[in-house]
Amino acid sequence: MCSVAVRSQLRLSVLTLAVSALLVTAACGSHYVAHGTALYADGRYVEAAEVFERTEQRLAASSSSERARFGLYRGATFLKLGDVEHAARWLGYARSIVKADRDALDDDDQALLDASLRAIGNAGPSAPDGKADSEVATAPPASQAAPTQ
Repeated sequence: MCSVAVRSQLRLSVLTLAVSALLVTAACGSHYVAHGTALYADGRYVEAAEVFERTEQRLAASSSSERARFGLYRGATFLKLGDVEHAARWLGYARSIVKADRDALDDDDQALLDASLRAIGNAGPSAPDGKADSEVATAPPASQAAPTQ
């Protein structure tokens, strides 16, 4: 027979395991954004671009915050790699989400978005229009997310 202390400890262990599983499940949902963002922060732009490309199909099931961060860092990655056209598309995607949900990005990410959009505006004659009142690009409908591979 189990003593009261043993049963109490067993319940606590089961509860801890359940909470841990819930936290891991929640964290894994946005792991693809965090992983690509970390690679970007480390200056590993080619690898970040690969992560974002492989995980784009997850956008349809993601929160507005995850979609905005994905668009921001995918666009910023393209910008670092010199691909202004694709950078404009993804930064515009992030901007359109932020316009609909002002809390989608934190202050640091919003500052990066603003700086990246300004950089596109200064990228030269081949760059898309970067005026404050225009959308460089808009978010594609969720139904047009990239097909799973």
